Formats: sequence, structure tokens, C-alpha cells
Amino acid sequence: MGISLKLRKELPGSLARFAWGCLSSIAGAALLGVVSVSFSPYQAYAQQERKVSILISPAGSGPYEAFAVMQTRASESHPWLRPIAVETPGFNYNVKYLAENPGLWQNSVIGSGSVLEWAAKTGLKPYYPEPLKAAADYRIIGVMGLTGVVFVTTDPKIQKFEDFIGKRVATGLISQNEWGMYPRMILEGTGMLKKLKSLNMLGTDPNVEALLDGRADVATIVMFSSDGLKHTIQPSPFKLLEASNRPFRYISIPPSVIEEYNKKTGANFHVRRYPPNTLPNQPQEVTTFGNYLLLTAHKSFPEDLAYELTKLWVKMGPVVAQYNAMGKIWTPESISAAARLTPDAVHPGAMRAYKELGLVQ
Repeated sequence: MGISLKLRKELPGSLARFAWGCLSSIAGAALLGVVSVSFSPYQAYAQQERKVSILISPAGSGPYEAFAVMQTRASESHPWLRPIAVETPGFNYNVKYLAENPGLWQNSVIGSGSVLEWAAKTGLKPYYPEPLKAAADYRIIGVMGLTGVVFVTTDPKIQKFEDFIGKRVATGLISQNEWGMYPRMILEGTGMLKKLKSLNMLGTDPNVEALLDGRADVATIVMFSSDGLKHTIQPSPFKLLEASNRPFRYISIPPSVIEEYNKKTGANFHVRRYPPNTLPNQPQEVTTFGNYLLLTAHKSFPEDLAYELTKLWVKMGPVVAQYNAMGKIWTPESISAAARLTPDAVHPGAMRAYKELGLVQ
């Protein structure tokens, strides 16, 4: 103001008015510039960190540890998206918990499975006494891996599925969809459950320990693979079997048995065919059942978050692979598999990311 008054006193009429106008214009432009840079709602929004909770699985499990790596390293690959790995009892819990807590729908995603979500929507007893209505509104973000559930035995007399009659079978917990729920579904749906001597749902490692200790005749293990079975992860129960130095074999489930179960129930199990030597001590092809391990959100999950989370996930697969085996099956083709197989079930934000990345047409 002091400069302006001085100019008005020292310069003659029109020149003073011209100088005053120039100063006013510059000051106004500067003021507008400050406002647009410092207080732009868009820029403030773009720079603000946004957290997405990933309700996944127990601490120490492969999926939890993999997303924990993503959480730790995400800031190196994205300016504002911050995924947070959240320990949970498992995928069965996740599907129910998200459905019952609408307050999480805007900022959370869950570990899930394709058969699991079918069971929840259908109301498959005893796992879901009634259809879980909110599960019908779940949308896939991406695929964590292809799974295969296989029965294993140390008994040379057990050569095929029919030989389970009168035997003691051990599985994972009923709350574990891959390790416990799915094997029980197949045993029950084929009528085999009633013919067993016993079914003991013990847990991931404990069910194999029971086999090795002579408390069970058949145990259950699960494999996790990338799209096309190009890479297969063998979790800890495999190491227990190998370390025992005991002969063991995998029991194939004929594709016709799996397909008949699907036809009768409406389930969507996939037939898995593992070529020889995919697994330890596997001289012949093994056929069994499996599904897709999913990262899922409610349909009201914001589209921009689904888009950014998908791109970050695809980008960070190789980073996670340096620290966790799950990262090795997080290939772009694997993560985007559902977008090609069941596009209508995929979240629009995730689908936009896959199209932009050239992973789907």
C-alpha cells in the first residue's frame, strides 16, 4: 500500500492511473494463484493418504504375510494409497464379517474364494444356515491364486477315492474354506462322509501330523498356483510329509465325481490336473478339485479405490515375490484371471484397471 500511495503522489494523472492498474492486476493474479495452488480441493485430495483395510487370514499364513509386504512397500509404488493387512480367522469369517458390517464397505476388501461365495449366496448348510444376502453384492478385485485340494495317505492299501470307506480322514478346520470346508463338502456331497469311520477337522499342520502319528488314514493338503499351473506353492504340510521319510501318495478324485457334484449342487469347483512331478513324490498325474482364491469387495466400494488398488497389486507382484512365495503366483495374468472368466462378477474399478493394463479386451 505504501508503494501504491507513493506512485499516486509522484506520477502525473494518467501515468499514475496506469501504474496503479498494473499493480492491482499483478496483486490480484498473485492472490488468485495462491488460492488455486494452496486450496485446490483436487490437489488436497490427491495428496491425502487413503487407507484400504485388507481383511485376509491368520498372521503367519501366506496371504497375510504377502499383503503385509505390500503394506510395508506400498509407499514406494503409490503416492497416496495405503493398503493395510488385517489378521482374521480366515476367509469364511471374512465373508460373513463384511456382510454384517456395512460400515466397512467403503474402505475394506477381503480374502475370499469363488466356491465360498457361492456357498454364502446359496445358504449351504451347515456353513451358512441361511443365504447371506450381502454376498450377492460382492465384486471381485482380483485372483490371489488357483487352489487345489488333495487327499494324501501313507497307507499302501488306499489307492483311490472309494478306498476311503471305513477309514479315518483328517482335514483342516471347518472355518478354513480350502483346508476344511471344501474337503467336507466333497465327502458329504458324494455320500462318502457317511461311510467313513471318522472325520476329524484338526487344522492345517495338525491334520497331516495325525496322519504321520497313525491317528488318521488320510489327510488333506492344499496347493496354490499361478494361472495355467505355471508355478505351484507347496505350503508347510508338504514339508512335514517329506521330512517324515515315509512313503506317501496323493489320491486322485476323478473329474466325473467333481462334475457330478457341481451338477447336483450348483457349486463351481474346478477340476485341477497336476502333471507328474508338480508336487513332491508325484510320478503320475493327479486330478482333484479346487477354486479361485479371491480378493473381493462390496459393490459400493469406491471405483477409484478399486482401480488404484488393482494397479498397485499388479505392479507389486514382483516386489512381494522377493519376500513371500505368494508373490510368485501374483502374475498379471493370474491376478486378472477372473476379469476374463467371469467379467460380470468383477468390480468396475478393477475391470477398468485390467483394460488399461491390456490384460483384458
